[in-house]
Amino acid sequence: MTTPPDARAERFIRELAELKIPDPAAARATLWLRLGTGLMAAGLVLGTLAFPLAHATDNSLAQGDALAVGLGGIAATVVGGALFLRYSLTGFLRFWLARQSHDLDLLGERLARPAPASAAAPAHQGEPRHGLTPHPGPAPR
Repeated sequence: MTTPPDARAERFIRELAELKIPDPAAARATLWLRLGTGLMAAGLVLGTLAFPLAHATDNSLAQGDALAVGLGGIAATVVGGALFLRYSLTGFLRFWLARQSHDLDLLGERLARPAPASAAAPAHQGEPRHGLTPHPGPAPR
């Protein structure tokens, strides 16, 4: 007998709440996630502003400075994206791992229960039955 998915989900949420395991690095992870978002936004702004600065003058020194600002913006965007991706995936994978652990626990409980008496005897290895009775002799020609 299987339980409906809604009941399993509610039981999973209740069991997670019962664990009451605080995440000591939750504030730090949120800080890094926000820092990554800020770096991505700042890098995009710097890269966008550097383009008109480089094209607005004929002075090669000013153009070089604008190109350096643009490359810094690109680097900030890449680093911010990596930080954002790393810490957002951490939260998702932590939940996924808890879900896998819960599902494996349910599977272990289900396998540990004795089989119902109405279940057919298991087939010998190499002889699948598929609900059919074995044939008494060789196949007719």
